[in-house]
Amino acid sequence: MSEVLLEVSHLYKRYDQQQVLRDVSFTLEAGAATALVGVKGAGKSSLIRILAGLEVPEEGSFSLFGSGNEKELCKARRETGFVLETPFGYEEMTVLQNLALRAKFYGKPDRARIKELQKELRLTEKYHVGITDKLRFLSPRAEKRYSLACALMQSPRLLILDELLTGIDEENLHFLTNQLIRLRQNGTTIFITSPTAAPLRSICSHAFLLDKGVLTGPVPMEEVEDGENGDRMYAE
Repeated sequence: MSEVLLEVSHLYKRYDQQQVLRDVSFTLEAGAATALVGVKGAGKSSLIRILAGLEVPEEGSFSLFGSGNEKELCKARRETGFVLETPFGYEEMTVLQNLALRAKFYGKPDRARIKELQKELRLTEKYHVGITDKLRFLSPRAEKRYSLACALMQSPRLLILDELLTGIDEENLHFLTNQLIRLRQNGTTIFITSPTAAPLRSICSHAFLLDKGVLTGPVPMEEVEDGENGDRMYAE
């Protein structure tokens, strides 16, 4: 039986009068690549923010690497790479300064890991992600590469990625898709959200569907179809 890295149990989340998560429960096993698909407002980002410790659920619980209390979760999150809606870092600092700060946070203050990620993710002026650029000047596609570099700093066993492949051009979509496939092949567990299944078909084997805070699945990716306008998911 595979090791369970993430277990979510009966999560509820409400903002004012809006219930954004309704009794959400699921598990992720080590080595899996799993999608979370739902239209904007379905509750995807709220779930990711809860897992990252930025939001508190109304009810329910979850564990990372078998750790469930807050002290243990803080430690477990250091083995988890997150990409959130807003990039980590300080806007007036450069990409390099922010990556160095991230490296220091994870106990990797030397430049070796930063240089490795710079090469892997092509953080260069040629690819419009200058290492000396200030964070606030990065384009959306550059932000994606920078955010993934931050998430990979500690070589995590688990990656939780909120819409990493949403809103980018074909070149960057192809590049980041190949990066995630390589990570999956090397044993990294991946949980990634998207409004449609299309960009995740070559990465993930299964998908959960989230609609108005209600989770269904998992279902095989080949059984998940894009809606008529590519903005809604259906399971056959």
